[in-house]
Amino acid sequence: MPVPTRRRRVWPWILFGVLAALLAAAVVAGALAMQFWSEAQRARAAVQRAAAGIAELRDSLDGADEAQLLAATDEIQANVTLAVRTVDGPLWDLATRVPFVGQNVDAVRRVTHAVDVLVERALTPGLQFLSVTDFDDLTLDGGGIDLEPFRQVQSSIPEIAAAFADAQSIVAPIDTATLLPEVSASISDILTFIDVATPALGVAETYLPTLLDMAGSGGTKTYLLIFQNNAEIRATGGNPAASMIVTLTDGKLGYVDQASSQTFYDAGTQDDVYVALPAETTGLYLPTFAKHSQDYTFTPDFPTTVQLFQALWTHTTGATFDGVVSIDPVVLSYMLGVAGPVTLGTGEQLTADNAVSVLLRDAYERYPESRDSDQFFADAAKQVFAHLTTSAWDPLLMLGALEKAAAEQRVNLAFVDPAAQALAVELGVDGALAGDTTTQTQVGIYLNDSSVGKLEYHLTTSIIATCDAAARTITTTMTLANGIGDDIRSPYTLGLRNWRFGLPRTTMILDVLFFAPPGAQITHTVPAVGDVARWERSGVEKGNTALSKTVFVGKGETVTTAFTVALPPGDLAPLRLRHSPTATATTVTIDPSCAALFPAAP
Repeated sequence: MPVPTRRRRVWPWILFGVLAALLAAAVVAGALAMQFWSEAQRARAAVQRAAAGIAELRDSLDGADEAQLLAATDEIQANVTLAVRTVDGPLWDLATRVPFVGQNVDAVRRVTHAVDVLVERALTPGLQFLSVTDFDDLTLDGGGIDLEPFRQVQSSIPEIAAAFADAQSIVAPIDTATLLPEVSASISDILTFIDVATPALGVAETYLPTLLDMAGSGGTKTYLLIFQNNAEIRATGGNPAASMIVTLTDGKLGYVDQASSQTFYDAGTQDDVYVALPAETTGLYLPTFAKHSQDYTFTPDFPTTVQLFQALWTHTTGATFDGVVSIDPVVLSYMLGVAGPVTLGTGEQLTADNAVSVLLRDAYERYPESRDSDQFFADAAKQVFAHLTTSAWDPLLMLGALEKAAAEQRVNLAFVDPAAQALAVELGVDGALAGDTTTQTQVGIYLNDSSVGKLEYHLTTSIIATCDAAARTITTTMTLANGIGDDIRSPYTLGLRNWRFGLPRTTMILDVLFFAPPGAQITHTVPAVGDVARWERSGVEKGNTALSKTVFVGKGETVTTAFTVALPPGDLAPLRLRHSPTATATTVTIDPSCAALFPAAP
């Protein structure tokens, strides 16, 4: 039997062994950690070299020959392959299973694989498109866009779109909210790039043939361009006094005709009604709605406006259109910011900075007679349009300008061809009242001038929507401010109808339209009764219940209007808050309280 003293001496050796083992494990773990860190740095450097190579390649496309392009592409691919091999190593497999650390390692690995997919499958066809396309000169002599590069890339887009779709599926499981800030920051740019480019490429794949057809690739297309004047505000922008007919034949622009509201008075077609609209719809607006072309935009439903214009032109000249495009002077200013200034027939320059004030304010002080100011406005629209279609500009910057305009609800499109119309709907620029709440829950607050003037250049607005989830209601509030100055003298600007109400001619008379989505009801309005009691109007348009209240907004005054809508039962589609675009940007705020009722937009 062992002696007790020797038994007691065993534990120090056991403790020493345990400590030694722990120390050895720490040394090994440290070595592994250092190796992992080294590999991570190597993978990151490889991806960075690949990104730099792509940037250099893009910048040198014009001067590079085929051999240079191939060599540069091979080097980019080699760097990405090195990064992939690194993140697929055994240490990375082990690291993904470590709590908290694992999701960060997995995110880096996924992003690296996504980059590999894009470089392997999208880089070459993308470069082929860029190498044959001169983005600095897509315009044709005489006006229009060269369609040939887009026809050439058409066959490559499905391959590029599929690569991006696969890349997006690889990174889809990444939850950036669970990542370390350093990791999240390092991969956020490429995640955003993939998220933005993937649906855009899907749209391009689906609609590029349609876009080419719209541009006259398969035969001449005829379009009516409507220029809405925000100084005399209407539901979708303003008085559509100026319009122009153009054609596109294989991308080449042709000018056909131009008109103002006076054109139809002179032709004797202005006071007739050519489209029979439901009484429940016409009852929402002043009686001139379907009779006078300058009032066709009283409705927030752009397809109805298009229907009215098409019928008027057909009865006036026999013209028919493949599509109708509506923009305002603010859109023109954004486009001039990309294309540069244009010289008007008067010799003055119209720029991005002065376009809105010149067209919507100064013209009326300079030309107090309606015929003269309409002629100036029409000439300016024609000169700007000719400049935009004949000058060289960056198409990506122009796309950004148009996206900004569309986000401000300043662009509306309508087409006869169902595929083209589907594109307008896809892009959210169809300007239509939603007939149901399956894809969007559309709430609208719109303005129509009833002073018969051009006062609303001086109008500023802001909108806020708040919700009560328990009551299933949404309240939309619009603040209206009249900032007209003492220097405005033109009788054409000042309110012509104001004397009937004993108002100064600087007072804005505005019909405020409240529109509830289908299945919903308006339960409360501010004001409860408008400033002109006999103009209280109610009705239904495309299934949307609506009310119209008239308010007076005096010089220097601010007026608040609001309406509350009781929403229909069941799940709701994402909220879309529509409003009339003014000469300045409207601040729109959706309160966080609405998140409980409406899902986020996809």
